[in-house]
Amino acid sequence: MTKTLTFKNSELSVVGNFLGTLSLKNKASRGRTKLIKLISAKNDEYNEERKETLEPFIKKDEAGNNVEGDTPGSVVLIEEKRDEANTAIKEIDEESAVIEFTEYSEKMKALYDAIVDYPTEFSNQDAAAYDLLMDQLESAFENETEETK
Repeated sequence: MTKTLTFKNSELSVVGNFLGTLSLKNKASRGRTKLIKLISAKNDEYNEERKETLEPFIKKDEAGNNVEGDTPGSVVLIEEKRDEANTAIKEIDEESAVIEFTEYSEKMKALYDAIVDYPTEFSNQDAAAYDLLMDQLESAFENETEETK
């Protein structure tokens, strides 16, 4: 049976960054590393899609180059198209990113087992990321438990 985790595109980096903060050993650590790689690949797809979607809304200079914004790496949007651009980006942010991890199931189960009763308290963004991750891991592994009964 195929095993998947599903996050919103906008949640990928939050969950990936959270995973990197955990202190894990052995198989759980290897599961985390695999999951971070899978999340990173999905996040790269998401960032590329955002970039492609924004392209028609970016203000260009006389040479046809993107006009850069005030912060490094940012661009200036065409004023009349700003709302349309924001709507398009919001749609991409809310899309589901499905991460298939069947081949790493044992490592992911070890990760789940290691963090289900994690000894450290989480707060703020880490608490939210933990909740997102645990919801997905519980779905993946509780269904497995029910099927083996």
